[in-house]
Amino acid sequence: MNQRRYEALRAYFTESLTYEQAGARFGYTRWAMINLVRDWRAGKLELFAPPRKPGPPPGAAPAKDRARGRVIGLRRQGLSSYEISARLSAEGTPLNRTSVAEILAEEGFGRLLRRPEPEASSSPATAGRDTNLPAAKVLDFAAWPARLDTTRAGLLLAVPDLVSLDLPALVSAAGYPGTRVIPAVSWLLSLLALKLTRTRRVSHVDDLLTDPAAGLFAGLSPGWPCCRRNPRSPATATGCPTATSSNSSPPLTSR
Repeated sequence: MNQRRYEALRAYFTESLTYEQAGARFGYTRWAMINLVRDWRAGKLELFAPPRKPGPPPGAAPAKDRARGRVIGLRRQGLSSYEISARLSAEGTPLNRTSVAEILAEEGFGRLLRRPEPEASSSPATAGRDTNLPAAKVLDFAAWPARLDTTRAGLLLAVPDLVSLDLPALVSAAGYPGTRVIPAVSWLLSLLALKLTRTRRVSHVDDLLTDPAAGLFAGLSPGWPCCRRNPRSPATATGCPTATSSNSSPPLTSR
């Protein structure tokens, strides 16, 4: 409720004050009071807030609040946001992945990725999986290992076609923006990697964040934990163009 308008109109109507007297008492000019009275009589002036519609107040999320405890419990078991969302649906309390991720962020959990090293974990509750992503940077090919595990080696099949198209020249001619850290070509190739692997950028991009073939394709090195060799296990499968992947990649077509 606008208390000052209410009191000014009440004084005008109930105490028979003039426009000048009511306005002077409550800080309005004569013409401001005339406009207030006219709008009130025409039904155009709202002095009282309309009744709230039934249901939860704005900004409330009852479904999230009901599932919060269960989401936290499942995350402490090492489940990702996708897996938690699927588990909740199976239990009859569905909650989409975005809401699950929001709860986890509000509770201080980091991002859950594939195959990081245990020492990189940011939460002891999810050791070996819960990590914070390092900043991306241009790939240092001299420091790149000769062989790495990847499930996206098929991305590299598109490299010859991109070379024949002279992609850097096309990007430069089109005026695509870059930054001091990420060149325009790498930025464009990172988007192309999502398209070639049919990966939805919003929901499933994490599948590529830990794959070295995707980084090699885009020329970027975010420092994947899976790119650090484990001295106790042999380096098999590849992230290089000349070797083969341990898993088959989706079929790729270049145009």
